Amino acid sequence: MLRFRDRLRTDAADRELYARTKRTLAARRWRHVQHYADAKSAVVRDILGRCEP
Repeated sequence: MLRFRDRLRTDAADRELYARTKRTLAARRWRHVQHYADAKSAVVRDILGRCEP
């Protein structure tokens, strides 16, 4: 997850994408917090795919 953190620190577009996703998902009601975390998975995978190995 350090690559993910570093990517968000250095890439404004990915940082905004992640923040926007979190805001959108946070506005919903979740029966279990894990469902919220699972809903973020696609955007996290997308950002990780752009990280330097």
